[in-house]
Amino acid sequence: MLDAAVAEGTFRSRAEAVRAGVHLLERELRETRIGASYHAAYTSTPPTDEETRLLDAALALAGDALA
Repeated sequence: MLDAAVAEGTFRSRAEAVRAGVHLLERELRETRIGASYHAAYTSTPPTDEETRLLDAALALAGDALA
């Protein structure tokens, strides 16, 4: 796969392709950690009734704008 990517000109070398793959893996892991952090924060403190009403109103407005 690496050789094919280099032969097609997608990357200048196998090393460049590996660096790009490591970069993508780093980004995916970082985004996964951030998502887990958000999930933990939101599930540890549920929204108040007022926050829920505001979210429902915002979603309704967004739905109206898209319709």
